[in-house]
Order: sequence, then C-alpha cells, then structure tokens
Amino acid sequence: MIESSNLLTQISIDLKKFRIRVHKESLHLIGDPRYIQFLVNIKSRLVAIRAVEKEQVDLQTHRIDQARIESDNSFEIYSRPFIDKLCEEFNCFTEGNSYRLTGAAIQDERIVVFSLDSLQKIDM
Repeated sequence: MIESSNLLTQISIDLKKFRIRVHKESLHLIGDPRYIQFLVNIKSRLVAIRAVEKEQVDLQTHRIDQARIESDNSFEIYSRPFIDKLCEEFNCFTEGNSYRLTGAAIQDERIVVFSLDSLQKIDM
C-alpha cells in the first residue's frame, strides 16, 4: 500500500470532448516518459497509465511532447473509442459530463493506478 500522499495524482475524463487530461504531476511521478500507455482492468475497476520508453504500435502508446511537460499545460489525449469503451464497461459516467479520478503512483513500476471508486463529477 502506498503511504505517502505526495504520490497521489489525478486525471480528468471529459465525455463532451472525448478527452483524457493527464495532469503533469502524473507524468513526473513516473519519470517523465517519452510514451505512455493506458491500461484498464474491468474486474478491478482500475485505469492505469504506464510509462513506455519507445513507441510500440501494437501497445497503442501515446507520445508525450516533452515541451508540454515543462509548460503549464496538462497532456491531453482525444479518443472517442476509448471513452466510449470506458462508458460501456463501467456504466458510471453520464454523457456530456466531466469526471476526475484520483490515483497513486507506483514509482518502481513507473505506473499510476486510478480506481473508479475515486470518480468525482466535475461541476461546470
């Protein structure tokens, strides 16, 4: 179990724009990777971001623009199929809303894990 609160971070899921916003601290906690991969465990109700060092098309990796890591902006990925699949599998999202997930970094494994139990609707 992770005890240090400074290993906690968040991502946002925007169902209106089909966007996942990865907060910079998530990337910093897993070593500012060149690529990331999203993982989903339906049975455990978990979403994870794993650091990957080289592009692997078969793993559907996403390249991280290193200039964005140093800016004030978060990293955004737009993927209607991924968002639609999350909605279908977890049935806890309402169309057109945005949500925040809180997760914990496992730095030795260069992964951040977000439980859907932490899901919070973002009021606009």
